[in-house]
Order: sequence, then structure tokens, then C-alpha cells
Amino acid sequence: MPTGPVSAERPRDSILRAATRLFGQRSYQATTMRDIAGEVGILAGSLYAHISSKEALLLEIIEDGIGEFIDRVGAAGKDAAPDERLRAMIKAHVAIVSENPERTLIVFHQWRYLGPDLQKRVRQHRRAYESLFTSVFADGVAKGQFSDELDARVTRLTILGALNWTPEWLSSSGPASVEQVGDRIADVLLAGARKRPAKRRRPSTSA
Repeated sequence: MPTGPVSAERPRDSILRAATRLFGQRSYQATTMRDIAGEVGILAGSLYAHISSKEALLLEIIEDGIGEFIDRVGAAGKDAAPDERLRAMIKAHVAIVSENPERTLIVFHQWRYLGPDLQKRVRQHRRAYESLFTSVFADGVAKGQFSDELDARVTRLTILGALNWTPEWLSSSGPASVEQVGDRIADVLLAGARKRPAKRRRPSTSA
């Protein structure tokens, strides 16, 4: 259903919202410029007065989205101990997903539709986001909260892999609140990262 005519004040915002909705529901490849124009309520040719291409729209959605994750997750629990900071970061990620799951699907799963040079730009942003988790895990290992027996890269990718698929199933209207779901996800991920007490060796018995 079209969202109505583009406002004279912020036409680009209307176009970005429509593209985000359609890319999230149908995928970038399955969405045409005519689809976006119809969603907004203008002629397809009129889009080019506000944007240069469909790929430029995709890039803007992705870079704006990753920027929000970096800003909000990076600020979460900044002065807390590593385990509590990681919990706050996980909950911040889940909160952003709940606010716009369609955009999150685009940000983390459709960047591969960009051309090679633009993919390099996005990879730099993704590495910046990943480094937040690398840093807090390393801090937790140094302070004895996280296990030094875990592979840091695998741990980081496991946490991010779990978080990046939450828009597929997270519901803001479910029986548990978004904050409760964030805590439950954090419980699972932190349990796997925590340093466990050394096992006590049984005393040997003489024959």
C-alpha cells in the first residue's frame, strides 16, 4: 500500500523508508525502482531527483544502520566490568533490532549486493563494529572473567552470528519484553564465554 505522496520537506526520508521496507520484505534484488516509487506515491522517474541509484539507496541504508549499531552498542555499559559491558552491548544490539528488524536484515545480510568497491567500504564498517566485541572479550580475558582457552575470533563470530539473526525471529509483541529477551540471549552467550573454575583433582589412592 503506498504511503502517500512524498512530502515537499523531506522526500528523501520517505524514499529511504519505502526502500527499507521493500528491501527487508522482498530483498534488494527483487525490488525495482518502480516498486519504490509506487510505495512512496510518485512516478519512478521522479526518484532520481532525490537519489542517484538503487545501489546508492542500499548503501545509505546499510551505512546509516551500521553507524547506529556502532554508536549505541559502543556506548553501552562503557564503564562497567567486561562481563556486564558485554551484556549491555548484547541488549543494545537486540533493542536496535526490535526497533527496525527489516533494516537489520538489510544491514547484515544484503550488503553483498553492492559492487566490489562499496563492499570494501561496508567491510570497514563491519570490522569497526566487530572490534567492539573483540575489545570487550580481550578485556574480560585479561581480568579473568572470560576463558583464555577460547578462540577469540570464533567467540566474536559466534556472538555476532547469534545476534545478527535475531531479526528473523524477534518479536516486540511476544510474551517476553525485548529487554527480557536481550537478557536471556546474554545469559546464553556469557555462559559460554565465562572462565570456569579449575577442576579439583581427586587425591590419588594407594593400592
